[in-house]
Amino acid sequence: MQIKQKDAGQFIGRSIEIAGKGIHDEKYSQEKTAFYQELFKLGMMKELMPVSKDKKGYAVIIPIENGIRYFAGILSDDYIEGYEMLEISSQSYVVLAAQDGISRNLFDQLEDTFFIDKEKSVQYNGKEVLEVLLNRNPANAEVELWVPVTNE
Repeated sequence: MQIKQKDAGQFIGRSIEIAGKGIHDEKYSQEKTAFYQELFKLGMMKELMPVSKDKKGYAVIIPIENGIRYFAGILSDDYIEGYEMLEISSQSYVVLAAQDGISRNLFDQLEDTFFIDKEKSVQYNGKEVLEVLLNRNPANAEVELWVPVTNE
């Protein structure tokens, strides 16, 4: 586990709202998976990847009043009609990494590692959490989870 500074960035993609409790709720996993599968069927990632700054797939978990807004897409300054834009501010993140498994399972394990540990979870600053698929292969994934933390 390491702390990195991430510059502000702009993402393009689509999102859904998922009802639950807080930023980390086990029940989110199934809905996140179904949402991503639907976007892949629609060809969203294939359509967006040519304008990606880094050729990585992103999901952004945004806390809302009764759950999360789950955003899936790419890092890009370009706008494509029919997609949402999302801006993330510059901040410090704890970065956790995993590989050799299904991306959703790896992300869930990393979230559990951070949010179930009381000492780690108190560092979370309440902002957007990033899930990053580094190798574009969700079946045998290399992933990072970026959890924004206080600078103290």
